[in-house]
Amino acid sequence: MWTKEWKTLLLRQWRSQRHLHTRITSEIIPTKESITLPIQPKVILKAVSPLPTYIQAWIHDFETNTPLGIINLDRKVFGSPIRKDLLQRVIVWQRDCLRQGTHSSKNRSQVRGTTRKWAAQKGRGKARVGTHRAPQFRGGGVAHGPKPRSHATDLPRKVQLFGLRSALATKFAQNQLVIVDKLKLRTHKTRDLLSILASNAWDPLSADRKQGHSVLFLSQRHMMKLDLASRNLQRVHALTADEIFEAGDVYNIMGHEILMIDHETLRLLEELLRPN
Repeated sequence: MWTKEWKTLLLRQWRSQRHLHTRITSEIIPTKESITLPIQPKVILKAVSPLPTYIQAWIHDFETNTPLGIINLDRKVFGSPIRKDLLQRVIVWQRDCLRQGTHSSKNRSQVRGTTRKWAAQKGRGKARVGTHRAPQFRGGGVAHGPKPRSHATDLPRKVQLFGLRSALATKFAQNQLVIVDKLKLRTHKTRDLLSILASNAWDPLSADRKQGHSVLFLSQRHMMKLDLASRNLQRVHALTADEIFEAGDVYNIMGHEILMIDHETLRLLEELLRPN
């Protein structure tokens, strides 16, 4: 008897709590119209490189090769990843643009020769011949021969800039990047430039080459004395940073053994080639 009353009491209590719970929760649940939650800031997780943002290199005097100090280079330019595939793509693109495309051959309507029918149509037991200027005969025209055209191809600008950064990083990694204070010559004589290159021994393989030194000078602007002194040497050239940047000139950078840059040009290249 008492068990039945106890069960009934528990059942009533449970029902009352259930109705009470549902009623309270329905009043507590907020709606979009009643309350506006504060906007939480969006957190973006990004990996931070533990390496410093710069790499160090020696700066030398141009005439005496005396070390003047250590300067910091932008790691994003001179320490970028070395991509052999992009270097190959940029060099192939440059060489395609350098092709003249003036090759030409004559077809059967352009070669000299008579226009008469060369042999009878029937009776010889051979193939029919209309003209002796056909490609299968000696002295005839060329079938599907080359004609003047442009061999230039397209390459995205980002690939060109990545190739430039990779070329500079390659020269730095191979110890073929020479940084000088100023590219300044006292005279425009070729022998004076040769004496500087030979005495400083920047190009150790120059004695084994037939053409001698292989040096590319990069400056901020063309200097008359340096241009006159280097134009008589076979593999010694002088260019500006703007020419290298505008043309995406990886071919000349990788085609010379030593890349010599002055301090002003170095900072200009960092500004031009630094990725966003």
